Amino acid sequence: MEDFYPVTKVAAVQAAPVYLDRDKTVEKVCGLIDEAASNGAQLVAFPEAMIPGYPWWIWFNEPAAGMPHFIKLYKNAVTIHSATTRRLAEAAKKNGVYVSVSVSEKDGASLYLTQLWFSPSGDLIGKHRKLKPSGAERYIWGEGDASMMPVFDTEIGRLGGLECWEHMVPANMMAMAAKNEQIHVQAWPACFPAPEHLFSNYPLETGAKAYSIINQCYSVVASQIYTEEMRDILCPDDKPHSLMEPGYGMTAIIDPGGHVLSSVPRDEEGICYATLDLTNLIPGKFMSDPAGHYSNQSLRLVVDETPHTPVTHLGTPASTAVSFDDLQVVAE
Repeated sequence: MEDFYPVTKVAAVQAAPVYLDRDKTVEKVCGLIDEAASNGAQLVAFPEAMIPGYPWWIWFNEPAAGMPHFIKLYKNAVTIHSATTRRLAEAAKKNGVYVSVSVSEKDGASLYLTQLWFSPSGDLIGKHRKLKPSGAERYIWGEGDASMMPVFDTEIGRLGGLECWEHMVPANMMAMAAKNEQIHVQAWPACFPAPEHLFSNYPLETGAKAYSIINQCYSVVASQIYTEEMRDILCPDDKPHSLMEPGYGMTAIIDPGGHVLSSVPRDEEGICYATLDLTNLIPGKFMSDPAGHYSNQSLRLVVDETPHTPVTHLGTPASTAVSFDDLQVVAE
């Protein structure tokens, strides 16, 4: 949309799922879409793995110990053509808003961490799969590819998104910068409580701000929090309990200068809002466009947007179906 710099109100949700319960979590998500839209939001952003919840057990124990939880996660994962996505689409349409919600997606027999994007008309307009699951997440989710790194040209601005540690990968930032996103949804889980921990709030909040500064965009940062219910499910002994104190969200809306426009207290569920004037993106582009005038032509990033599928079926398989209407019955 040439020379188009709207003023847009956005909402970042900080909430916990109804843990490993897809249907109840979808009901909660739809209620939060209603609430955000009633307060004037035109875009509603949700945390990482909101439906049906983040697999925290992968960080607490050996992989096999989490198999009962994985089975429940698998059974409650989201398939694209399903009643779940229809309910989310209907909530977006009813409220006339864009919605970005992260789910454990089941495709074939595998799971992927996927950001779904819905339009105000109730269409699923695209999805982003996390390109490389982080650390122990690889026990749970497969990899995405660059064919699923969309930026949507909409009447409220150019919308894009990534999930969690993807915001710390320079190649990801460069690929998104080249698509000139204006409003970026950062989907995060909760943080670890210990201030000195690598994944505590403080370094992650710094990383979230850095993304906005480097790519000169607004960031709508949505994260989960821990709850007592989740801790009781996942922590049968005392040691993991110390890693899952309730709270520890990092939800905020950040401008291109790295300033926090609004936020949610880190130990509460809630929604924060900000009105974004996209004209304010222009001064930053004067100084820095890392995929444009501020690039170095000696250094290039090649992004392969070809879909990478492990199995390709060629031709049309022969049908083995039999129509009994045309079958001649021979008497014995």
